[in-house]
Amino acid sequence: MLMSCGSEPKRLCRFLLQSCLDQGVQLHNPAIALSVSTDARDELASVRVGHTLDSTETDIPCTRLVITAGAWSPQVFKTLFQHSGYSLPVTSLAGHSLIVRSPAWNLHSTDPAKEPCYALFSTMGEGFSPEMISRLGGEIYIAGVNSSTLPLPKLPGEAQVLETEMAKLRVVADELVAVSGEEGEKGELEVVREAVCFRPVTPAGRPLLLRLSDEKLGINISTRPGSEGGVFVAAGHGPWGISLSLGTGKVMAEMIQGRELSADVGALGSI
Repeated sequence: MLMSCGSEPKRLCRFLLQSCLDQGVQLHNPAIALSVSTDARDELASVRVGHTLDSTETDIPCTRLVITAGAWSPQVFKTLFQHSGYSLPVTSLAGHSLIVRSPAWNLHSTDPAKEPCYALFSTMGEGFSPEMISRLGGEIYIAGVNSSTLPLPKLPGEAQVLETEMAKLRVVADELVAVSGEEGEKGELEVVREAVCFRPVTPAGRPLLLRLSDEKLGINISTRPGSEGGVFVAAGHGPWGISLSLGTGKVMAEMIQGRELSADVGALGSI
């Protein structure tokens, strides 16, 4: 099946990050969440983060907190709310991917914005359905090797690809990507990068977009009522996180600010 698709998600992420920075957002990265603090009324007042490059710590004032750390969201919640008996129902689905370039897939336009992109979904044996997506700039993304048993690393940057899984994707690349040049000469696929990512999934197969009740936060901590406070969760999008990211951000911003929601996400808050 062929279908039109968007451009490379890395470009989208960089664009969104720069847009936030241009608006004055302060970025603490790389950093890990360490703890939360409360005020005299035992209401959420700040969150402490640890900077992993120099071991310094920063207290960030906040009465509204959003946990949206993908497959690491349960660990972040448990770290911040140690006295809670609740666990976020999010686990990880690991997926290996391969990005290549082919000498046969030359750019047909000097304007990358006019370059066509396609997605191919295939089946190559029982339980194995690799996918191939062309991207702006001539890159080809290949994925479909997934595992629910690969251990989640402590930090995303510590993820290591498995050679056995990458070998499967290289076979897929050889079968699905044309490698002959314009004049019929045999070409070689250029491997741009290999990666493994851990997608957050839920038992129901639906993402979580909600405000947690104070009862789930544990003893001796509460949040301000209404739009003045709250602990929110946005996680569990599975392999559709990129596609759902912008809509999720919009709805969560509305939820946090107490505005009318652009979409009905009531079914995504039952946990």
